[in-house]
Amino acid sequence: MPIEHRPLLGVPEAVALTGLDEKVIRLAIRQGKLIACYVHSSTKRIRRRDLDDWLSALPERPR
Repeated sequence: MPIEHRPLLGVPEAVALTGLDEKVIRLAIRQGKLIACYVHSSTKRIRRRDLDDWLSALPERPR
C-alpha cells in the first residue's frame, strides 16, 4: 500500500510524507501536540488523520 494511503505511519514515514525534520515530529509527539501510540509493537505509530489534523493546525508562514 502506498505511504499516502496508509492509516498508520511510523515516525520515519511521517517525516517522508511531510518533509519535516524527524526532530520536529518527535518534539510534537513529546509535547502532546501530535498523537502517537504503540500498536502491538515497540514502534510508535501515528494515525494519518492525526497527522493531517496537526499539519492543518500549524501556523502559516508569512509571505
